[in-house]
Amino acid sequence: MSRLNTCALLVLLALVVGCQSPSPPPRPTAAKDHVMLAAQALADGRYDDAVLLYRQALGEAPGEMQLHYGLAVASSYLDLRDDAIREFRWVVQYGPPNTAQVEVSRRWLSRAGALPLVAHAAAVPDRPEKERTAGNASLEGRALFGENGQSPQPMRREQLFLVGQPNSPTQLERYNLRTDEKGAFKFPDVVPGPYKLTNRVAGKPTWRMRVELKASEVKVLDLNLANSTVQQDDFPEPASEAN
Repeated sequence: MSRLNTCALLVLLALVVGCQSPSPPPRPTAAKDHVMLAAQALADGRYDDAVLLYRQALGEAPGEMQLHYGLAVASSYLDLRDDAIREFRWVVQYGPPNTAQVEVSRRWLSRAGALPLVAHAAAVPDRPEKERTAGNASLEGRALFGENGQSPQPMRREQLFLVGQPNSPTQLERYNLRTDEKGAFKFPDVVPGPYKLTNRVAGKPTWRMRVELKASEVKVLDLNLANSTVQQDDFPEPASEAN
């Protein structure tokens, strides 16, 4: 797995943490304690400890960029690829533009071949991305599929539905969109909880998956043959209804 230079990442992280509080606060909060302990663990090479501490801090301050960045760095050294991608993408998408953390995150994602395709939508001034409500989640990825052994191709302008589940906090929630020309999609502001993700409300779907979104989560989920109804169907219809 691709990694940035160790020294560069750690020096940048140290600068971020060091700039937050020029004078010691009289009574640090638990979140600030976790940040300082996590940064120290990362500097000492105790990456497992750093991951746990950053996650604890994010539970109390889910919108803090330096926490997502620190968790991304620690995860990258543990080869937790999915976690690192998710957190670096969070920094790229929600961090202040033109900051060192955003640029480092972008370079890491580029080397890993994981830059979010939908990130370029922010460059279109007349179609700004919807701001995510505090505590809500987002779901993004890319849909590719190939039938009868053909090479997977982007599912262009494919309609996707995210449907909240009965007897849950999401039971009244419904979201839908169309993928772009590269098959990329993003549900930017989703109430956390359980959902059904599908591309059909009637007829045979290509995907019919159960998705659980946590509070403030930035979830990356690519749709492909491996999680299609050919291999996985989380909501199978009764035989009498399927015929």
